[in-house]
Amino acid sequence: MNTQYSHQRNTYSFNVVKSDVNQHKTLQPSLLYAKMESAVLNSLTSLKEKNDLRQHVFKLDMFKNAKLKDRLKITHTVRKLSTSEILFSVEVFKENSPNNEIVCAATFGYTLKRKDAINLAS
Repeated sequence: MNTQYSHQRNTYSFNVVKSDVNQHKTLQPSLLYAKMESAVLNSLTSLKEKNDLRQHVFKLDMFKNAKLKDRLKITHTVRKLSTSEILFSVEVFKENSPNNEIVCAATFGYTLKRKDAINLAS
């Protein structure tokens, strides 16, 4: 069974709470990575459930630290979509800053194990 995906921007927001920060009250990078990966994988639930994905690209550029009580917004957009791979562009912004400061940008890439796992929407 094929799954259709359209090119769209998806968002996910969360608050940085005490359990998310280190002794300097900045967000732990491993938690930020996990939230970014989770946001992307939520878009690929049907493929993930069938075990049709293998991550092959990950790039992360950190620009600023997120701190306790910051509200962060993760946006991700499909940058490349083919029958063999999906690349996502991911950005994290501080929602509670005056100009939505960017915290980090990342690229997640997944190889599809089966060429027929995805049906490209026209």
